[in-house]
Amino acid sequence: MADSKTERYLCTDFLSCLSVIFLLALQYIQAAGFLNEPVTYESTVHVATRWICLSGAMLLSACMGFVISEKTLSWRSFKPFLRLGYIYIICSLCAMLMQKMILDQEVNFETILQILYQFMATDTTKFIAMYFMLLLASPFLSAAFRELKTYQARLTFLVISAGVSTLQPMLVISENYLLPEWCKMLAPIAGFVGGAFVKYYAKNHSKIFWAFMLLLTCVLQTVAVMFVCTERGYLYYPQFDSMASLPSLLIALLILSLFESKKRGDSGVHSFFAGASGGALCALILGDTMIDCLMPSIIENFPDMKNLLFVGFFAVPVIFILCCTIGLLLQIPVFIIRSVIIDMNTEDDEDDEEEIIPVKKQKPIRKLEPISKPMTEPVAESIHISESISEPVADSVLMPESISEPVAEPILMPESISEPVTEPILISESIPKPKKSESQVSLQEILQEKKSSTQDMQDKLSIDELIARITK
Repeated sequence: MADSKTERYLCTDFLSCLSVIFLLALQYIQAAGFLNEPVTYESTVHVATRWICLSGAMLLSACMGFVISEKTLSWRSFKPFLRLGYIYIICSLCAMLMQKMILDQEVNFETILQILYQFMATDTTKFIAMYFMLLLASPFLSAAFRELKTYQARLTFLVISAGVSTLQPMLVISENYLLPEWCKMLAPIAGFVGGAFVKYYAKNHSKIFWAFMLLLTCVLQTVAVMFVCTERGYLYYPQFDSMASLPSLLIALLILSLFESKKRGDSGVHSFFAGASGGALCALILGDTMIDCLMPSIIENFPDMKNLLFVGFFAVPVIFILCCTIGLLLQIPVFIIRSVIIDMNTEDDEDDEEEIIPVKKQKPIRKLEPISKPMTEPVAESIHISESISEPVADSVLMPESISEPVAEPILMPESISEPVTEPILISESIPKPKKSESQVSLQEILQEKKSSTQDMQDKLSIDELIARITK
């Protein structure tokens, strides 16, 4: 398994692709001419599809909040801008090249610079600008959200951000907006905060609850739009007809809550959607131009509006996959550079591991420490007596042959052994007591004292006396 830090959320990769498909579907509906058709009860599916697709921008920002809300501010927070900048420039140039070759649009060097600066290569390129701005603000929004520890505080943060931004298109009286227009530019912030909120608290309810709430919201919104627009005969509902409206935010957060999952992994499904989400921004730039190029042939083959809508359910995902493939091919230089850098880092790590020789830890040698309390004299005397008894027996084995022969015979007689054995015990009293304590006397000094004591005993006890005592 891969490291959990490098693994991706399957739900956000899937929903990022879905959000881009929603945004491309809006371009398909507009290019197909649905907005110019009269609104009747038969066009309910068209209206419902369009209003659901309006939540694509909010869904994309909510996915960002779901993923980035745990990250802290560091230099790595701005590392994705290198790859995103390359994707934006190269895909915008490709889109302008397609427009010049297929749609016969005039493009020169000055217009190229102006288009790149203003994010105007296609209609959907403005969402790339939203993505860049939200990525810049994400570390500060994440820090602010994490500082609010309680559920009530975080919910208040979400309500305030949503109220300031998403209510701006809806608060209209006599075509006069009660809030300034720049407020709706803050709508992606509400989506980001909503995504972070869903990550922490969506698990409090079941999937059935979120599915019911999503269906209820879509139905109520479609009924309200159809009730107003059917009387007028054309599609016009400015309070809801905006990506920054409150219904768009609610639909996006409900979809994220429905698919919310903390599962990470590197399986085949994860790898597929991870690659698709990596090319989703490319599809967001190239998809609009691709739809404009393919729409004349689609309308020619499917002139009926009813059939044209259902064709779009298949055409838009195919265009998305085609644009993702083109975008991934355009990113091959980035992948090569990244692989070279990773290989260099791994080689450096291997060299460092080879230079470092593991040193085995040796067990510390235990030192003999002197006994804290000196031994009492009776105990010390008994130790000397027992040692003096055992020593002559060991020395008797080392005596010359002339002495060992007479001593070896009485050893078999148990009665005659008792007297000579007790005799050294009495003689051992003449051994001078050491002035030093037992703890301070070394082993070598003890051996020297033992040898001197045995020699004195051998001098005092002659062979004749031993024989005389044994033969009594």
